[in-house]
Amino acid sequence: MSNEALQFNPTNDQTFELEGRGKYNFVKHKDRVDALVAEGRYAEACEARYEAFGILADALPEDEAMPLSWEHTNSRAALAILYGSATDHFRIGDLEMAMAQLEMLLECDGEDHFEAVNLLALCYIAMEEWDAFDDLVIDLTDKSAEAVVARLWASLRRDGRLDGDLVRLLKSRHKAFYAELTATDHPADEAFRRDIASERPSQGAEAREWWLLTEPLWCEFPELIEALQ
Repeated sequence: MSNEALQFNPTNDQTFELEGRGKYNFVKHKDRVDALVAEGRYAEACEARYEAFGILADALPEDEAMPLSWEHTNSRAALAILYGSATDHFRIGDLEMAMAQLEMLLECDGEDHFEAVNLLALCYIAMEEWDAFDDLVIDLTDKSAEAVVARLWASLRRDGRLDGDLVRLLKSRHKAFYAELTATDHPADEAFRRDIASERPSQGAEAREWWLLTEPLWCEFPELIEALQ
């Protein structure tokens, strides 16, 4: 293999190990992004992540799905870069790019280790891609607070009212997320940062982290928050 050679090695579980050097070493790309984030250089981190995403997108074949092995270090780093770039675009409101990247991610990661389906559902609802949302809704389970919120918002956008059963489900099974959605303040303070970085973050911290990711969406589409409040 040359300095920048790339190959996809098949595995026994119907996935592929993305093996590469040079620009195809996605572990190094991810390490660089992580270092920039640690230094607080977030804009540069987003640019580096998008650059690495472009390399991955060019490497993947256009005419067939290429599921990547989660157990393989370089492949897992590539998936992490893809998800990270999708969330970068989601945060800045570029939902079309985020949607395309999340769709690519689900093709490459059939087990959906990042639970990207929940974020993709929000993109579909915002863009009123209802056929795509209906194809996806079977994967939005009651066990996931994010999935319940997506289904609840879809009911409001499509029917003009909140689904009462989903509201009760959110209040009873996912109290931390309901509290976060209806709160007036969402501080990313030191207590939150310690909690979310711990080995076992609290449900409240996980709900706050999700809010901070999705807040730009609710600023553009405030009707769900207003209806719940």
